[in-house]
Amino acid sequence: MSAALVLILVSAVTHAAVNILTKRARDKYAMRLLIGVVSGIAVTPVLFFLPVPQGLALWCLAGTGFVHAFYELWLVRSYEEAAFSAVYPVARGTGPLFTAIGAILILREHPPLVQLTGILMVCGGVIAIGISHRASDGIGKGLSFALATGFTIGCYTLIDATGVRSVTEALSYILWFFLVHGVVVLVTAPGIRGRAVLIEARRQWKLGILLALLSDVSYGAALFAFRLGATAQLAALRETSVLFGAAMAVAFLGEKMNLQRWIAAGAIASGAIMLQAG
Repeated sequence: MSAALVLILVSAVTHAAVNILTKRARDKYAMRLLIGVVSGIAVTPVLFFLPVPQGLALWCLAGTGFVHAFYELWLVRSYEEAAFSAVYPVARGTGPLFTAIGAILILREHPPLVQLTGILMVCGGVIAIGISHRASDGIGKGLSFALATGFTIGCYTLIDATGVRSVTEALSYILWFFLVHGVVVLVTAPGIRGRAVLIEARRQWKLGILLALLSDVSYGAALFAFRLGATAQLAALRETSVLFGAAMAVAFLGEKMNLQRWIAAGAIASGAIMLQAG
């Protein structure tokens, strides 16, 4: 098993844990603020011992910060228009599709047909799990924002994959990313919800610290993986987090798996196998 595969699976499992625990938050927007800010604060002391990214990496940090601002805005709007359980998988499922298109056109990566099929199966399964929820009945208005969110996921994945490959010390770019992202969230979250989001964030600080540390592990592992392997395939594999999340929801939240969700889960698992077979 390659190091990139191990890292992306670690990323997927921790990403699923973050989202399962986020469902327990009283205010998901406030929790996103906490996760972003605390994850940035947590890595700041280490930055003094690492080189500051230069050249292309610096431009990538600026670019990913800009894209993440729109990611936060559109993700919040999708949550406002439809249920979290419906729009989130749509956003996460379309993200790897946009990543694959960008990897082919911009990064000049050319995955074989079996891996392209695997990407489509993973994305299709992720979206199918999302629309299998009753909450998806009201997804109409939220769908456009969910698709826009998926587009930003594809954009920042390509930018960060480029940035982490352009530096000598991968950890330097990764930790600076968390600091930049924390600043972006600190600016955008109050802009969306006003001072109320800051008050609510203080009430959830214990869970926020835990999720922030898990988020550092999750996206940090993904960035290390992108340095080692092909962007499109790894981005799709990371979205198997929805599959891990479904398993956790069944085990710990008492949720049920209907036939449609089992079929979707099978598509995700089969797609993941095809990604490795290629």
